[in-house]
Amino acid sequence: MPYDFAYRQLLTLIAARSQQWLRNRIDLMPQSSVPEDQIDDLAEMVVAAHICSGLRGTPAPLQAFVQSRFTPEFTDLFVVRFQSDMTNATHPGGALLRCLPIDQREGIALPDTRSLADRLAARDTPNPALWAEVEAELRRPIPEERLNDRAIESYAGVLMLAYRFGAERPRFASLQTYGDAFANCLRFADWARRKGRLVPLAQMIFCLCLIDPDHDVTPMLAEAISSQRPDGSFPARIGFGTADQDGAALRPTLAVLVALHMAIHRRWRAPRPTMPMAA
Repeated sequence: MPYDFAYRQLLTLIAARSQQWLRNRIDLMPQSSVPEDQIDDLAEMVVAAHICSGLRGTPAPLQAFVQSRFTPEFTDLFVVRFQSDMTNATHPGGALLRCLPIDQREGIALPDTRSLADRLAARDTPNPALWAEVEAELRRPIPEERLNDRAIESYAGVLMLAYRFGAERPRFASLQTYGDAFANCLRFADWARRKGRLVPLAQMIFCLCLIDPDHDVTPMLAEAISSQRPDGSFPARIGFGTADQDGAALRPTLAVLVALHMAIHRRWRAPRPTMPMAA
């Protein structure tokens, strides 16, 4: 659904304020090497920059802010950390693999015990068995009693990767997959609004626009943007506040930022951009 000029300008301003807050967080990171406890944070920022730039069709400010830390040394550290993760939970920032050149992903092999999103991120062309697993996951409703931030994040991660963040529309074996995924996203968005959870709400704004670029997400956007803090960040919970925030606001701010870019631009405008690394 296209927005009028004034509303687009408002969303653009809110996104710009968020990116300035993120710039301040990035400036606090060491220039030489990223500490172990910030590797996943930086990976998620790189992914967000990749998505925002792809939707804009030009490099987003966040890309310029994060580029000096996005070095070959950092990617090597991240890949080692990613491959050594023995849990079945989706690895934070795992979608970073989609921002790397193909030759850097070729040597990554993951066991079937790893999460579906991680295995999908690591494969440039999913095999039929993996793709069937993706479709089954997207069609499967999650019972109300099992809904939480983590379950919705896992679902959103698979859907975003299936769509390559908007760069291409997946060819599912069954057309019903699109409808089932859309229905799931609507239900998850409703849950997030009822529970006051901002990250899953922002993720569902993005996912609903992926499936149907003409879907009206204005009511959801209103709840999201009204939660922005004076410093430009976003909190984990929906609602007004005036206190500045620390690093705990990173993930909500990134989630809303990419949702805003999707709401503003609605479609991918760059042919699979890759994130340039610092020398």
